Amino acid sequence: MESKDYQRKTICPQRSWQKLLSWISISLIVALPGYILIPANSVLAQREIAQSPLLSKNTIYVNPEDGDDSNTGKKSAPLQTITQALRTASPGSTIQLTNGTYSETTGETFPLIIKDGIMLRGDVRNQGYKTIIKGDGYFISPTGAGQNVAIAAVKGASGITGITVTNNHSRGHGIWIESASPQIISNTLTRNGNTGVSVNGNSSPTIEDNYFYNNSGNGLLVYGTSQPEITNNTFEQTGFGISLVQNSRAKISDNMFDGNRIGIILEGNAQGTLRENEIVNSGESGLTAIAQARVDLGTDEQPGNNIFRSNKKLDIQNATEQEIIAVGTEVNGDTQGKINFDRGTFVANNERPSLRDLPPLPSRRRVAQRPMPQPAIEPPPANLPAPPPVIASNTGNKELIFTPNSSSSRTVVDVEPVPFPPQFKTTALNSNSSQVSSLSDVLGGSARVKYKVLVEVLDSSEEREVRSLYPEAFKTIYQGEPWLQVGAFSQWDKAKRAEQNLIDLGLGTYLIE
Repeated sequence: MESKDYQRKTICPQRSWQKLLSWISISLIVALPGYILIPANSVLAQREIAQSPLLSKNTIYVNPEDGDDSNTGKKSAPLQTITQALRTASPGSTIQLTNGTYSETTGETFPLIIKDGIMLRGDVRNQGYKTIIKGDGYFISPTGAGQNVAIAAVKGASGITGITVTNNHSRGHGIWIESASPQIISNTLTRNGNTGVSVNGNSSPTIEDNYFYNNSGNGLLVYGTSQPEITNNTFEQTGFGISLVQNSRAKISDNMFDGNRIGIILEGNAQGTLRENEIVNSGESGLTAIAQARVDLGTDEQPGNNIFRSNKKLDIQNATEQEIIAVGTEVNGDTQGKINFDRGTFVANNERPSLRDLPPLPSRRRVAQRPMPQPAIEPPPANLPAPPPVIASNTGNKELIFTPNSSSSRTVVDVEPVPFPPQFKTTALNSNSSQVSSLSDVLGGSARVKYKVLVEVLDSSEEREVRSLYPEAFKTIYQGEPWLQVGAFSQWDKAKRAEQNLIDLGLGTYLIE
């Protein structure tokens, strides 16, 4: 694939007229300043409004190079750090960022917490191309335990727009949304160790016109009972473009997915409604649905107009017992499972438990004491996303398989951020197989391959946690350092299940072959 800049592609030729009308409207505004002619729902309209100096009467200006935290924060006397701006901002303020890189080097303290109606705004017109926030910090999530986060948008957050976010930590999230409904518009999320944007709890954010590029685990991950609206984004060269899990619901429309491992994946009781999306060049499948997930790709009343093409294994992979209705959706490759392209009505499952009914996620009081590792991959140039790293040849036993949720503090430079798993089991997804309940059941492995799961423990308490799950775990030395090995597995899914059990305890793991 050719090198990428941060500019979006045109998703479908038939939509180009809409963008032409938007540009005409903006041109008319210049000629007729007394009239408002921008379509209210257009992305360009939101960009123009976001850039308006009248958006907030209380704007705090920040400049990482020429600012000073002893200044007033006015345009003529900007602060140096977002951290200081957040300390001094009154509810409803807008924090306006000058182009530059905001990191620990320039004085930032992470995570940056957005709340109280505060809007964090950079270069909206260019999706934050030169307004870069780079860093990571420990965040205690009420629904997701301890997490490594660059920016956390909590209850009352107004929005984040016009910035680039990078969190190189192996478990790093760029933007973490916690039971909030901010506007996440016209940003770039790139080279985050886990996920670009993670939506948690009971959130209903607007996620529009963002560029997700080369994030190791997920571009966008949606948990809990969240219901985001996901419109007009681009997801490129990442692990899973969008992951919907637990009891989440999402409207996914007018997005481009190009060159991801899997374009969209739904697990648990998640539900997704897809309209006007283009999903191409996926390393595995364009869309995968497992467990009790439900997908609406188009009905008699509302045709989907989704396009799937050039996905290497499958365009659509339905490993659930429910039929996927896909009226008006175009596929050019193979599909698997029950899919109806001719007619049908999608019936949503409205039996959604509240957050109280969800099983509690484990928390660890001492996870903050863990040493933060150095980035596993050298950071990209300040203004351009670096291409995905390639596994070096002849690495022997030094090649470690990372997973998107790995929390280990050990790093290896010459590994691919998202390893492709072994080939699919042909029996796992045929029409006569039993219902698939988890992703690990889909990504099967060969019985001839042995996988070892190693876990890092820092003290006797953590060792007891591991042995409570795996009593026969034994101490071993790998690359000169001590580990606990919980076993050797002949199947990938069993090894992954063991690894996930340890990750749920907040422990660092390695899965090696």
